[in-house]
Amino acid sequence: MRRLLLPVLCYALVAGLALAPTAQADTQPISAADATGASIERGTVLQVHTTLANPDPGTGRRAVYSISQQHVWVFDATDQLVREFPISGRLDQPATGTFQVFSKSMYTCSSRHPDTCMRYMIRFTKGPLGDNIGFHEIPVRRGKPVQTYAELGQPISDGCLRETTADAQFMWKWASIGTTVIVIP
Repeated sequence: MRRLLLPVLCYALVAGLALAPTAQADTQPISAADATGASIERGTVLQVHTTLANPDPGTGRRAVYSISQQHVWVFDATDQLVREFPISGRLDQPATGTFQVFSKSMYTCSSRHPDTCMRYMIRFTKGPLGDNIGFHEIPVRRGKPVQTYAELGQPISDGCLRETTADAQFMWKWASIGTTVIVIP
């Protein structure tokens, strides 16, 4: 019986992988019509745009980071959304709460991994071991990025909030010392 079970399980796994939809198909918007006949789109980007719903406790100029959604929303002083984007952070840090940006560095390296460096570092809190946590571009280790843009939105960081280069440059210009950062679950 055991000799028969292993080939059957392998076949089922291979068949399941062959029939599974590709990740690329999942990221393409699909046009459709709603009940009123108006055109609507469904896809990764639109779904992310609508996930905030209103758990945001803040007002005024701020960045809101959702740990569970691995996403950031940036608001101006009139509470208008000016930018949003996926990031890669962690699920267990930073702590939730309201923080202020306390330092910025155009270029820095990890204190725990000196061969891993990043640009556009904007620090707003500390981790459980006292290390800085902030926004920055995807780090480079020994000349190679530690993750791809396609992996943003996944909690695979050592603690900071990794961004695309364009989002990191935006945040670098937008966030000054004292800027509010709200972390929600």
